[in-house]
Amino acid sequence: MAQDVYLQLGNIGRCEILAPIGEGGMGIVYRGRHHDLDLDVAIKFLRSHLVDEPQSSNRFLREARLAARMSHPHIVRVFDCGESGGHYYIVLELIDGQSLADQVAAQGVLPVGRALQITEAIARALDHARREVGLIHRDIKPSNILMTASGQPKLADLGLAKSIDADAMKTAHTAAGTVFGTPAYMPPEQFVDASTTDHRGDIYSLGATLYHVLAGHPPFEGRSYFEILKQVSDGDPPPLPRHVPLEVQEVILRMMAKRPGDRYQDYTELIESLQSVQRLPDDTEGPVAHGTRTASIPEARTTGRLIRPASPVENRVLIVVDIQNDFCPEGALAVPDGDKVVSVINRISRRFSHVILTQDWHREDHLSFASSHPGKKPLEEIELPYGPQILWPDHCVERTRGAEFHPDLDVEHCELIIRKGYHREIDSYSAFFENDRQTPTGLAGYLRERGLTRVFIVGLATDFCVAYSALDARRLDFEVTVIEDGCRGIDIAGSLAAAWDQMESAGVIRA
Repeated sequence: MAQDVYLQLGNIGRCEILAPIGEGGMGIVYRGRHHDLDLDVAIKFLRSHLVDEPQSSNRFLREARLAARMSHPHIVRVFDCGESGGHYYIVLELIDGQSLADQVAAQGVLPVGRALQITEAIARALDHARREVGLIHRDIKPSNILMTASGQPKLADLGLAKSIDADAMKTAHTAAGTVFGTPAYMPPEQFVDASTTDHRGDIYSLGATLYHVLAGHPPFEGRSYFEILKQVSDGDPPPLPRHVPLEVQEVILRMMAKRPGDRYQDYTELIESLQSVQRLPDDTEGPVAHGTRTASIPEARTTGRLIRPASPVENRVLIVVDIQNDFCPEGALAVPDGDKVVSVINRISRRFSHVILTQDWHREDHLSFASSHPGKKPLEEIELPYGPQILWPDHCVERTRGAEFHPDLDVEHCELIIRKGYHREIDSYSAFFENDRQTPTGLAGYLRERGLTRVFIVGLATDFCVAYSALDARRLDFEVTVIEDGCRGIDIAGSLAAAWDQMESAGVIRA
């Protein structure tokens, strides 16, 4: 057996080469260890037969340089690139998961809502790439969307990307008349001349990808390149399964229109349409029998609303943050209209098999209370060993009525209550960490062991405990949605708007 030339290298740049993990048209990918970052990484090598082709090696390194200029939660990060001993390489973020194509092949078609969420995330990534570095991908397909272990989609493989920057255009990276891409997902114009393809070509390919994950196969299939070309140019994809709502089918058809002028003209318009066909959980899913492990249920329609077949594994969890008497009207730290969320949460919670409550649970002499600091008043700020701390009125003292859940909160199937802030010396906003930012509550481990990767959050207050919980969940690589109608904020000196800005920048979905 021939020895692996890259494993024989041992090291490249600052990385140790450990094992092969995959390959594509231009490159071979290995698992590695970055010595300086002390981090497992992916190392992508340009195939040996392409090294002597200046156009290929230049395009390969250009992929790295373009990607390195981008920072987005749904784009695979690039750490380094270079050439050593005739070997061209890129050091990338290692995704410990599988591609979207592999996931569909192994588990079957995705639920409609999940497919739309992934499509919206990739649309946002493509919009970011176009706005920040003037990039068009040109090879969007399920195998180029990698899914992290917690279910976050990441856009990969910019090897066929085209820069639309004015200076880059002068270098003519894509020669006129050249064809690049994967036929089953390519728009008609890319078959003719890839140099003419703009961002609307990526919108087409993203539509073909959405079709694939809902149907279980590409929109066009054939035994040869030319057979697929004819179908793409002249034909229509087979009908999608009956459970896909008509509104979703219409979005896909517009994304995949034959003429670029008939497609969505920008990502803002596309994202708005994707959001419009998504629903809050109580609008898209029928009641879930708690503890049920049935692979699917019969399709049904109720007052015109689709009830989707159940997923083989329920990976969603609703986290209800601090719906306690002291945070509601007449409470010690009342959030304006805090009690208005209770009926919303009661309704939403019935659509989840998994519901977790958090509960502030303070000692009477807690250091976050102004009363514990003579001469200090509520909302003043002090320094504690872990950093700045806002002083609060005494609230949610353990075993008092103020710490109890609101009497109208009706979440009988709650499976876990996370109490936080019970350490006298440390306040706690987040459901995941105390305010020293290093003491865990144990919630992350619980969610991971149960396979609950999609986190939905409601509760009080939006700009403190909800925002801290959402941001920590994103940093822990969960998919996070904050349901705005189920939240209310305090808004101290603009804190509410700032919290939403920070959450959206971190990739939290605002629903």
